[in-house]
Amino acid sequence: MDLRTLLVLLLTPALALAGADGPDEEIGDFDDFDELYLGKLLDVVYTAARHEQEIGMSPSAIWVITREDIEASGATTITDILRMVPGMEVIVSTPAFSAITTRMIWSDENNLFLVLIDGREANLEWFGTPLMEPQPILLEDVERIEVIRGAGSHLYGANAMAGVVYITTRPIPDKTSARIHLAGGEAGMLLLGGQASTRVGDWGFALGGGVDLFGTFVDPRASGREAWKVRSVVERRWSEKRRLLLDASISKGAGPVASAVGAVDSSVELRTLRLAYESESLKGHLYWVQGLSNFQLEAPLDFAGIRLAEFKPIAPHGHIIDAEAQGTLPDPWESMLFIIGGGGRIITWAADSALDAATFADITSPHYHQPGVDHMEARGSGFVHAEVTPVEWVTVTGGLRCDYNTETGVFFSPRLAAVFNPAEGQFLRAGFSRGFRKPAPMEMTFHLMVDFPPDSPIQGADQDRFLEFMTRVIGNSGLGNECLMSFDMGYVGQFLDGRLSLVMDLYLNRYTNRTSMDYQIFQDEHGLPDLDSSSFQYKNTDDDLNILGAELSMRYKPFQNVALVAWWAHRVVLNRDWEPYHSNPTDQAALGGRFNTDLGLLGSLFVHYRGKFDDTGVLNPAGLFEPLLRQHMDPVFLVLAKLGWKWSVEGGFDLEAGAKLFLPVSPFSAPHFCYYEKGGGVTAMGVPFGGMQLARMVTGYLQGSF
Repeated sequence: MDLRTLLVLLLTPALALAGADGPDEEIGDFDDFDELYLGKLLDVVYTAARHEQEIGMSPSAIWVITREDIEASGATTITDILRMVPGMEVIVSTPAFSAITTRMIWSDENNLFLVLIDGREANLEWFGTPLMEPQPILLEDVERIEVIRGAGSHLYGANAMAGVVYITTRPIPDKTSARIHLAGGEAGMLLLGGQASTRVGDWGFALGGGVDLFGTFVDPRASGREAWKVRSVVERRWSEKRRLLLDASISKGAGPVASAVGAVDSSVELRTLRLAYESESLKGHLYWVQGLSNFQLEAPLDFAGIRLAEFKPIAPHGHIIDAEAQGTLPDPWESMLFIIGGGGRIITWAADSALDAATFADITSPHYHQPGVDHMEARGSGFVHAEVTPVEWVTVTGGLRCDYNTETGVFFSPRLAAVFNPAEGQFLRAGFSRGFRKPAPMEMTFHLMVDFPPDSPIQGADQDRFLEFMTRVIGNSGLGNECLMSFDMGYVGQFLDGRLSLVMDLYLNRYTNRTSMDYQIFQDEHGLPDLDSSSFQYKNTDDDLNILGAELSMRYKPFQNVALVAWWAHRVVLNRDWEPYHSNPTDQAALGGRFNTDLGLLGSLFVHYRGKFDDTGVLNPAGLFEPLLRQHMDPVFLVLAKLGWKWSVEGGFDLEAGAKLFLPVSPFSAPHFCYYEKGGGVTAMGVPFGGMQLARMVTGYLQGSF
C-alpha cells in the first residue's frame, strides 16, 4: 500500500464524523482528494507536540472539536461545547462563571486547565482562572478546539497541570465576506455577533464583535451575565505556512460569581494586543493584556447571628506582558525531530482597597495599618521537545521544561511517551509526565478591606485587630506549587473502512501539595472569633490524592449524512491511604448524534450523564465564619439538541434558522427539570447561596453569511 492510499484510509474517519460541508458523493481521483480534504487537517493535531502530526501519533490523550461539530451542536457557549470531550466536567456555577476539569478531583475553582486562544493564555494571571465569559470571542468565532487530557506543563508550563484547551479562531477567508448570528430565547438570553473581512493582496483585515446577555435560569429579568466584545485582526500572509498577525480586542463581562468565600458581584474588562509570527520552522508572539475589574463580596461577616463587619468593594487592576518563541531545528537525522523554545512574562496588579499582609500588620513598616497592594512578579521558561522513530512502527517522544517565577522558584516538567503503530489504523500509546500549577497572586496576596456598622460589637482598637485578622483571610504568601504526576496508556483504532473509530484511555494521577481553603475559626472568652489565632485562607495540604480512571469513546458514521458519538468515563479518587474520596462523581457518559440532508434540514441530539457525589465546598449562608456545607448531588442528565434549516440564496448568501434546547433532567429529585452543577440553594428568607440552579432554555437563532 502506497503512502497516498494510507492517507486516504487514515483521514476518512475524521472526515466522516466531522460531517464536512461538501459532497455526499464518493471521493474521486487522488488529485481531487488532496485539494478538497488534506488542506482541512481534520485528522491532524498540533497541541500535543507543538507541531502538526497525525492524531493517532499524538503522545497525549487528545480530543478534537471541529467547526462542523460546533455548527451541529446545541451548545451556545464555548464551555458547553466542551461537554463533548470524554470525561470533561463542565460546571456552570452561575451564568457569568463556569469551570472545566477532567481526570482530577471535582472542582469549580476552574484553575486546573490552561486555556489558550490562538496561543494567548486566557487564564488571567491575577486569578489563575480562564474566565471564558469576558473573553473577546464567541462560540461562533471558533474554528477548532484541541483538548489535551493529562499534564501538559512539559510544553506549556504553569497552570497546564491537568491539561490544555487550545482554541483556534476562524481564519480570515480568501475573499471579502461577512457573517452574522442572532439568537434569543428563555432565561433572558440574547446573543448578537458577527464579523466582516476582506483581503487586499497579501493583506487580510477582519473586524468583529458581539453582545451576550443572559438572565438566570429561574429569573430571566435578573442580571446573570452581560458581555460585550470587539476584536480586530490584521494579517500579512506570504504563504499558507508563513504569516504575521496583529490581534487587538476590548471586551467586558459582568455578573454574579459563586466563590469559595461567598457570592461576588463582579465585572472584568480586558484589553489585549497580540503580535504573532509563524512559519514552518519558527513561531513566536508578544502580547499585552490589561485587566480592569470590580468586585463586591456579598458574603456576610456574621458570627452567631451578629453582624461583625461588611466587605468593601475592591477594584483590582493589572497588566500582563508575555513573549514566547519556538523553533524546529534542522533534522540531524531523517527520523528525528527537535523543537526548542522559551519565553518570559511580567505580571503586575494593584488595588487601593485591599490589604497587604506583608506590611499592614508590620509595625516596623512605613505602610503599617495602611490599605493598598502593589504586586509584581516575573516568570521565565525554556523547553526542549524531541521525537525519534527508531523503527517505522515506533515513535518515542521526550521533553523537559524548566519554569522559574519569582514567587515559588524553579519547577522541572519532564515528559516521556512512546506510540506504537503495529498495524494500519491501530495505535498504542504509553507515557509519563509531570505538571504543576503556580498559585495565583489572588491566592497569595488578596485580602479584603471591611467596614464596621455602628452596632458592630467590634469597636475601637479591636477594629485594627480585626483588619489584621483579615490579612489571614483568603491570601497566603506561603503557598507552593501544586504538582501532578501523570501516567497514562491509550489505544486508537479505526475499523469498517474508517467509518468506526474507537479510543480507550487508562490513567493514574498522583496529585500532591494541593491547595484548598483552610477553615480555622476559634472563639474567645466572649464567644466572638479569636482574632489572634483564627484564619480562613488557602493552604497547601498534605492529603495527597491518587486518581485512577478509564475513558472509552466511539465515533461511528453508519450513513453518509449521519454521525454518532458515545463515550463513558469512570474515575476513582483515593486519599494517600488509598481510601475512597467521595467528593467526586465516579461515572460520566454521553450519547448522541447529528445529521444533515441534501434539502438543508439538519440537527443533533446529545444526552450527557453525571453520577452522584457530595459537594463539600458549599458556602454556609450563615456567613464566612461558619463551616462550609456538604451537599449531596444526585445523578443528573443534560440534553443538548438542535434542529435547523439551511438554504442558499442567489448572490452567494447562505442562511440558516432553527432552535436549540438546553434541558437539565434530575430524575431522582424534584423539581425534575432543574438541578445544580455547583452546590447551592435558597435560604428560608429567599436569599440564594452557592451555585445557581440550571433549568430549561429554548432559544431560536438566525444566521447568515456571504
